[in-house]
Amino acid sequence: MSTAEARTRPAWKVWAVVAVLVVVVAGLLHAWRNTNVLTADRLCGGLVSAAQADAVLPGSGRLDAEGKGLDEDLTDTECRVGKSSVVLGSGEGELTVRVQEDQGDELLGVDRSPALSKTSFFTGKATGGVDTYTGWVLLPEKCWDTQPVIVRVSSTEPVSGRDAFAALVTDTARAVAAAAKCGDLPEKPGPLVPPVSDEARPVREGQVCGLDGFAVRGQVPTGTKVLEAGQKAPADLWSCKLTLDDRSRESVRADGFVTYTASKDPLIAAAVRKAPGTSKGKAPDGREAEIVSPQAMILPCAEGGPLYVTSELGLQYLEASKRHPDLPKRDAYVAPFLEAAAKTFGCAAPTG
Repeated sequence: MSTAEARTRPAWKVWAVVAVLVVVVAGLLHAWRNTNVLTADRLCGGLVSAAQADAVLPGSGRLDAEGKGLDEDLTDTECRVGKSSVVLGSGEGELTVRVQEDQGDELLGVDRSPALSKTSFFTGKATGGVDTYTGWVLLPEKCWDTQPVIVRVSSTEPVSGRDAFAALVTDTARAVAAAAKCGDLPEKPGPLVPPVSDEARPVREGQVCGLDGFAVRGQVPTGTKVLEAGQKAPADLWSCKLTLDDRSRESVRADGFVTYTASKDPLIAAAVRKAPGTSKGKAPDGREAEIVSPQAMILPCAEGGPLYVTSELGLQYLEASKRHPDLPKRDAYVAPFLEAAAKTFGCAAPTG
């Protein structure tokens, strides 16, 4: 064997070892930077499932989180979960988790996101809703102080699916309630009640918003086409927005003409009762009721739990009322909706 051959063989062995090390290190770097192989099962101090966050945020990539978990003051809790990757075409996006106090009558306010008519609601052991970017779950009453408390999750990117998003928000709320020792929630929500369609559709007179006997004739400008959007009635948590198909500015049209909301969910009723100024009074149909405002009230029903109903006039109404002074005043929109909602949702007035 020549001296040159003796030198060459060990050199090849060294280079082979170096190549293996490079591959191993590159693999570890790839796993760390572009996958969740090395990521903990739960993030944000145990509040958020990494697997669920990965399923909700689009594409592939590595998750990272900022946030220590439950704050000493429950409503100061906030955490961010992001997905990123150096691989071209991979996923990215960020989820922001907040625990926040909401005033009871504003929990289903029309100026909130997700937009009510575009929300998929769920009720039962967990009460909440999700759309393409935002989801929320109402925490148990034991978690409340002066007002209801919700867990709210917002995404910077469209989520991969509403069912997966609802599962993540519900599981996060369950973890929050468990850490705060203020109640039990399930790991997954009940069945989602989605909007009837992605796009608003023409109303059917006498069945507007799917409510028995409900009509808009005389309540909107004569000759104006009216569109509706929302969930199928009845449901334990339901909404419907009416929009005039006219030449309104985009922002005005987005706010709509009027938004109706109804709920037979007991946790929603408990939340609304926390609203300042809620008092005993009479509904337009004469029954005793809990009055939150002239347009919002909780009706007792002869059978089953109470029915919360509210109607909120939008910017299209304000603009239309300037051009059409014969339009009804605000309070005139309450009674027809209340009558139709009570009938559709099975809330007959108690007798005696």
